[in-house]
Amino acid sequence: MHIRSVLILSTSLSTFLICSAASAQVDPVDKNFGGPYAGGQVIFGQAYKAGNGSPGAAFLGAADIGFGLKRDTWNRVELGLELATGTASFKDEGALDIDVDIDLNMLVMLKAGYGYSLGGPAFGFFRAGVGMVQSEYEGSSSGVDIDGGSSTGVASMIAWDAVYMASDKLDLIGGASFRIVNFNFKDISDDRGTFQMNIPSVYGGIRWRL
Repeated sequence: MHIRSVLILSTSLSTFLICSAASAQVDPVDKNFGGPYAGGQVIFGQAYKAGNGSPGAAFLGAADIGFGLKRDTWNRVELGLELATGTASFKDEGALDIDVDIDLNMLVMLKAGYGYSLGGPAFGFFRAGVGMVQSEYEGSSSGVDIDGGSSTGVASMIAWDAVYMASDKLDLIGGASFRIVNFNFKDISDDRGTFQMNIPSVYGGIRWRL
């Protein structure tokens, strides 16, 4: 009789534990979801002319759209398009010291990234990009304004960032990038109109998976 009571109690307890485990809500470990996404970034950095000059500030706001491809739980690939606009400034030092302001009216860049798990729902990404930028040149030297006109240049980028998949739909992003932009402002008569500008920067943003 005692053994029968123990068996009944054990069976009841096992049934209760199984039902409780089945009804518990457990968040999935794997949040590496594929599919399209759209979001935005704010980019802060320094701008300087390659070769000579003193750096100034650079600021860009960017819209980012793309598609994520899940390879497995630990790896993913992302392909995207960045549309950005902003400003950059630096001092061009030489025979004339010119305070230069570059209006980055529109930067269009194709990007590709490889991501690897940092643990949990976070991924680290190496990214590279290439595209075009439409810009305008304004300068000042000894109180004299210089209008350098416009230029359509080539832009490239390398970057590393961390993507935290906060939910099934929302990602948080933070990282660092190095952008190179080549210009040819034909309204500037000497070789000062053809140059390379470098922009090391940090950025943060959010995006939604569609």
